[in-house]
Order: sequence, then structure tokens, then C-alpha cells
Amino acid sequence: MAGTDTPKIALLGSTGKAGREVLRILLERGDHDLHIYVRSRAKLEDQFPGIGSKSNVAIAEGSVSNTETVKTCLSGATVIICTLGSNDFEGSTILRESAKSILDALKELRKEQGSRTAPRMIYLSSSSQNKRFAAARPPGVDWLIKTAFQKGYEDLTAAESMLLAEADLVSLLRVQPGILIEEEGTGHEISTESVRLAASYPDLAQSFVELALNRSHDTLSEIGASSKGGDRVARYAPIILSRITGGLFTVYCPGGSAARRVLLGLSATVALTSVYLGSSVMFDL
Repeated sequence: MAGTDTPKIALLGSTGKAGREVLRILLERGDHDLHIYVRSRAKLEDQFPGIGSKSNVAIAEGSVSNTETVKTCLSGATVIICTLGSNDFEGSTILRESAKSILDALKELRKEQGSRTAPRMIYLSSSSQNKRFAAARPPGVDWLIKTAFQKGYEDLTAAESMLLAEADLVSLLRVQPGILIEEEGTGHEISTESVRLAASYPDLAQSFVELALNRSHDTLSEIGASSKGGDRVARYAPIILSRITGGLFTVYCPGGSAARRVLLGLSATVALTSVYLGSSVMFDL
């Protein structure tokens, strides 16, 4: 390990698109002990060869619903970064399950270690969860987004409610980006007043690391995260429409999963056209 006085950061979601960008930055810095939770150690080591041999890294492998696994990851951590999530239109309970495991683990650690200091958690949320940001959208657009992705928002809302209700155990900061895009970063931007249309994964990760390490943000409970180039409507509109359409088919059409496969084919056609025209944007459906 880096040293007994080195701050410890626990990272949950390190093999996902957001989490692996966060991990890449933290590994490059090398100035923190990292406790990493993964469902698959093999997948992590494929993405980051040699990570298991790093002296400042400890890996906890298992189910996110296993309190002991999560407890191992969180032990001694002063900051928790959570980028867990699901792109499943039909719904998932991973956020609720992980919130329960995190809270149960923190309760057990408090009993064992006697510390009353609540760790700071930097948590991947959504701009749709922020009343100010949602109110800035045209009402019809807000309805479309919240309807198309309602299953995901149900899981996110439930998980956030669980964590917010335990403020004595964990100090929660919800990071609330707009649409997440797989492209090169244009510079990250954080704000409590507004959020841009999109954030790339590299820029989102830079925001997470800044919020985790800069203690001046410790009084905040929610904040927007964007790419500085995140308001390019013509660039992102086809992606947004594709994702909304896929979500609406799942909500309203019997056999929505089959319909979504057709939409994925159409989306791939649009993506190829974008590449041909010089766009590096990829779909994250």
C-alpha cells in the first residue's frame, strides 16, 4: 500500500464505462490507496493488466449484494466513488441492491471500528434527478426522457432515497450529468446552476476525481457534470432520439425487446453514417 497515512478511496463500478475512466485517472495519479469492488476480477485485469500487483490497490470480488464483499472494499475508506448502473430499459435493481449493501457494510464497520465519521460518497446520478436542471427542459422533452427511462429512474430514485435517509452513515454527493457519450473529452465542467446536454465519459471521470479530492465541495449534495463541448445539439440529437425511442418501445409496445433490436439496427446505420461524416460519437444504448 502507498502508506498508512495515505487517503483511501473505495471505487464501485470500476469496469463500467464511467468507472474505468475514473480508475485510469486515479492509477495515473498513484497518490491514493484504492479499494476496488468488482463482480469479475478477470474483467478488471483484462482492462488494466497488472493492476493486481500494484502496491496501492486492493481488489474485492463478488456480488454487489454481498455485504461482506462490499465491507471489504469500504473498510478504511474516507471517500467512496460509486459509478454503478445499468443500461437495461426493462429495469434493474442493481442500484437498490448496492445501496442496501453499502449501508449494511457501513453499519457493521462502524460497530467494529467505532468511528463516527461518515465517509464522503461521490455517486453517479442523472440530471433528471435535479429539479433545477429538469425544469430548464421543454416540458414535452422532460416527459419523453422520464417516460422512456422510467425503469432506470425508479431504481436510481429508490437507491438515492435509501442513501439520503442515512446521512449519519454516509455523506452523499450526487453527480448529475446529461446524456453520457462515448467520445474524446473536451474539458470537464461542474455546476450547481446548470448542466449541458452531454458529458463524455473522460470528462465525467475528471469531474468525479475533482469532486472526490477537492474538499471545498464537501457541503454540496448534488451537482451537474458536463463536457465543455456538451451543447452541440446537432451532434447529439440523433443519439438522444434513438435512446428515447428505444425506451418508449419498451414501455408501450408488447415485445418491446424485439422492437428494440430493430431500433439498434437503425441506430447502427446512423452511427456508421456519423463516422463517415467525421463524427467519433458512438452509441451507448
